[in-house]
This record gives sequence, structure tokens and C-alpha cells, in this order.
Amino acid sequence: MYYISDQQMIAIEQLKKDWKYDEALGIVNWILAKDPTNEEALLQIADIHYMKWDISKSEKPVDFLLKYKWENDPMWLYVKWVLEMEKTNWQQAKRLLRKSLELSNFDNPEITRCYGLCEYWSGNREKWIEFLKKAFEINKYDAEIVYNLIEINVLEHRFDDAKKYVLHYKKYHSKIETFGNSIEYYDSKVSLIEQYLNQ
Repeated sequence: MYYISDQQMIAIEQLKKDWKYDEALGIVNWILAKDPTNEEALLQIADIHYMKWDISKSEKPVDFLLKYKWENDPMWLYVKWVLEMEKTNWQQAKRLLRKSLELSNFDNPEITRCYGLCEYWSGNREKWIEFLKKAFEINKYDAEIVYNLIEINVLEHRFDDAKKYVLHYKKYHSKIETFGNSIEYYDSKVSLIEQYLNQ
């Protein structure tokens, strides 16, 4: 088994940021030559091809690992869900995410939030709210979960509930966690909704 060093991971991430995908793949393929089932490296292959918008190549390492793990790994099922959503295979995506949710014992806030989105896209708005609240119970400081709760309550004209989550966002602002987007991104969105609610 080969472990990716912190230095290698920093180099890969920097190359991805600089859009130097082929160079990043070179490092990752060197790692896979030493350890063909290295999960971090396989995830990097999937991510790099996803960033290049090559979904079919992005799927190959994901499908390989899911087969290797007998489809019993919630995080890899979640990654596969993302890819199926990109291909608009809604029912297959929902099935994968449901299995991921069950395997994670309904204890992963991001998987729970995303399953709620699947329910919403299937026309089950109440289920989306239910799963968002469950995700919020798991992690009250996840920016995306809090923002989604503000958003859905505005869409459903539950303005008092929306205001409650805006207040929560502001009260615990220093504890709010972001994954992918900056805190300024959420500040801007929450501020716009707050202005609308205060009209």
C-alpha cells in the first residue's frame, strides 16, 4: 500500500487550481502504478476528469472501486450519485444516494441534505424539508444546510421559519463551516434573502 504524501497532495491540488490537469494526472498515475487500489488516487482521477467535464472517464475509477467494495461504501456511492446526476439519471442517482444514506446510518449531513434534494426534484417538497432538518440536527453549522433551510422556507412562504434560520446563521457566523464556496458567498445570499424578508 502506498500513501500519498502531504507534499504530493498539495502539488496535485495546486495543479488542479492552475488547470494543469495532465500534470496532475501524471502524479496520480505514478501513485496508481505503485498501488492500483489507492482510494485517494482514484478519487483524484475521478475529480480531475470531472473538472475536465469528461464524465465517462470520471466514472471509471468510481465504478472500479464500487465493484471492488461490493457497493458498500457510502462515500463512493455519494460520488457515483454526483456523476449520475450530471447525466440526468435521476432514478438511478436517487437509488444510489438512498443506499449511501442507509450505509452511513443516516448520520452524514451532506448525504442527508442531498437525499432531501432528490426528494424535492421528485416533487416531494415536504420530504426535502424533513431531510434538511435531519441534516441540520447532525451539523447546525454547515453553511449549505443552513442556507438551503432559509431558501426552502422562503419558497414555501414559511417566512417565520426562514427568519429563524437567518438569525441562526448570523448568531453562529463565526462557527459556520463552508465546503467549496467561501463564507462571503453565503453572506451575500443570506443578506439578500434577509432584505427580502424585512420588506
